[in-house]
Amino acid sequence: MPTPRAAGPADLPGLPARAEEVLEVVEAIPPGHVLTYGDVGEIVGDRGPRFVGNVLRRFGSDVCWWRVLRADGSAAPGLAERAVAHWRAEGVPLRRDERDADRVRVDLARARWDGAGLLPDGPGGEAP
Repeated sequence: MPTPRAAGPADLPGLPARAEEVLEVVEAIPPGHVLTYGDVGEIVGDRGPRFVGNVLRRFGSDVCWWRVLRADGSAAPGLAERAVAHWRAEGVPLRRDERDADRVRVDLARARWDGAGLLPDGPGGEAP
């Protein structure tokens, strides 16, 4: 018999199945690591970055949303200040660390999670 998991944001009533998949992937990203919106979309299957961003905007306030970012390593518009505070607290490697949160960028080469257990070869189809 499977072990029941704790209730989480993916257990919201009326949550669309694809949105639940996005939130489950986001919940799986370990502290100190990140994925891009496109990475998450690839993991859930044939979903683009806009879909992932839309899900996080609508349903993602209770997950570690700051671990999902734009392809250039930046936070979504309007979220930079809070995201950068989380990145610094978690020790996420940064390639540009400045006072202006809108200019801070995560070092994706070092911080990108390999998606262990979610994709056979990690995001982008490349072996980690």
